[in-house]
Amino acid sequence: MFASLGVVLPAEDLELGLRRSWEEINRSLPLGVDRYAAERGGESAYWLRFVEGTLERTPHAPQNATLAARALPLLREAFRDPASWTVFDDVVPVLASLRASRARLAVVSNWDSNLPALLTRLGLASWFDAIVVSSLEGMEKPEPSLFLKAVERLGGRPSQALHIGDTPELDEAGARAAGIASVIVDRRLRLPASRGALANLSSVPAIVRDGTR
Repeated sequence: MFASLGVVLPAEDLELGLRRSWEEINRSLPLGVDRYAAERGGESAYWLRFVEGTLERTPHAPQNATLAARALPLLREAFRDPASWTVFDDVVPVLASLRASRARLAVVSNWDSNLPALLTRLGLASWFDAIVVSSLEGMEKPEPSLFLKAVERLGGRPSQALHIGDTPELDEAGARAAGIASVIVDRRLRLPASRGALANLSSVPAIVRDGTR
């Protein structure tokens, strides 16, 4: 996106700047607070702050006061584009297996208001009975109420639910605080083996069926 504006930056430098900006914003927000509502200008203001912070922390990036604002529409459009995302090979088969077992499914996500439309474009929305998005609910994981909203919309109880996530401090902590069992998937093998995380989703249907975790 920056290249189309005449700015070429190595991907590894941008990745570094992005991670630093993300960490800085997270440090500035109390856990569970909706980051989009925290900005006076809502989602657009949040993403402008994020892009500005990324450029400030990207090695050798030009310190051009207008670059972030010019790049923002292009970046947000790319974020909404299904071609920008990869659905792991195990996702649809596992969703199909869970639906075949008559499980009711929900998404609980820290995301902006574009998530429902993106899931539709990716062909995933139809698998879910509820899509609970932080920016639309005014709170973020690990706030337990976000998880409880999903359970309520599924017509179930916390003791009947299982949450699958990839970030222990957000997914596991929030689910368990809501009285919901939790399983962590660690596709990049970042967690210690003793943590007992799953490498992928393939065993989730058996866990749901047998209650083995």
